[in-house]
Amino acid sequence: MKLTVEQVGHLAELARLELGEEELNTMTGQFASILEYVDRIQQVDTAGVEPFTMPAKDEGWRKDEAYVCDDAARDIILSNFPSRAGDLLAAPGVFQTPKK
Repeated sequence: MKLTVEQVGHLAELARLELGEEELNTMTGQFASILEYVDRIQQVDTAGVEPFTMPAKDEGWRKDEAYVCDDAARDIILSNFPSRAGDLLAAPGVFQTPKK
């Protein structure tokens, strides 16, 4: 599968990357190489190969716990937010188009 420069430009836009014309041409070639490699991998005969998984060990994950802090600590934390919406951290929406 080969991508066009326009398709790579569209992917860059979706990823919010600003690429120049030279970068788009370079990325188009790199995508072609990656897709050719994936094509080669898909042709490998894996019949009879058992799937291999490695479950995560319990000791490798931290427990999700809520921490209680006093009002002074809370005020310090909130004062360090670059942008707030009330007592919440304000962040740009994932699916919003960034303003230029």
